[in-house]
Amino acid sequence: MKRFRNGRIVLHACLMAGLLLAGTLTLAQEAAAPGASTPGASTPGELVARYPSGSIQSEATANRALLEIEQQRNALDQKYAAEERECYAKFFATPCLDAAKERRRAAKAEIRKVEVEADTYLRANRVVQRDEKLAEKRANEAANPPKPLADLAVKPAPQSDADKEKENRQRIAEHEAKRKERQQDQINDAPNHAQAAVAYQKKVQDAQARQRDVAAKKAEKEKQAAAKAANAAAAQSATSSSANAAPPAPVSAPGAKP
Repeated sequence: MKRFRNGRIVLHACLMAGLLLAGTLTLAQEAAAPGASTPGASTPGELVARYPSGSIQSEATANRALLEIEQQRNALDQKYAAEERECYAKFFATPCLDAAKERRRAAKAEIRKVEVEADTYLRANRVVQRDEKLAEKRANEAANPPKPLADLAVKPAPQSDADKEKENRQRIAEHEAKRKERQQDQINDAPNHAQAAVAYQKKVQDAQARQRDVAAKKAEKEKQAAAKAANAAAAQSATSSSANAAPPAPVSAPGAKP
């Protein structure tokens, strides 16, 4: 009984392993099939044949080509992932991986030509559309030029003679009021001006007195320095004269022989 139960367990494990292996192989085949993951995608060769050089002449065609190129890239990456798993299962995995990488590189280089042409057309088309919009804007501005500022300005209503006379009398009255105000300000500020003049005169006199005091002190210092220098020179001269004088003659003692 125990042996029968163990056999059933082994058989169940084998069945599960077989199912897992079959599922893995099915996923690999679906990934390797061109365009299987993205409906509408074709092989790189078919894509290049569908968009030969110079065939992209509209924005819609360029956008469709870029969409198919993106689908092709995804399909190539999925195919390479499946081939990579198969290579790792082989004994010599490195040559298998190198060959898979080279196939993916060559395929992407082939569809890259179509991508460059589509991008180039879209950039040129954007420039053309921009130039057309600018030309249309200039044409509209030329057809509808802006009105001069003089026409837009609000012109004042003409004044009557009575209004002009009233405005002149008001201007004269304002001028007379300002003149009287200035005179009154001058009268009120007269004492202040007098005090300021007296204070200024005192400052001038004080400054002149300080200048005379400074000049006198300077002259006194120069006089003392000159006297000191003269005394020093006289003392030095007297010392030199004493040093240069001849010594006195010796005196003979009484009774000494000449």
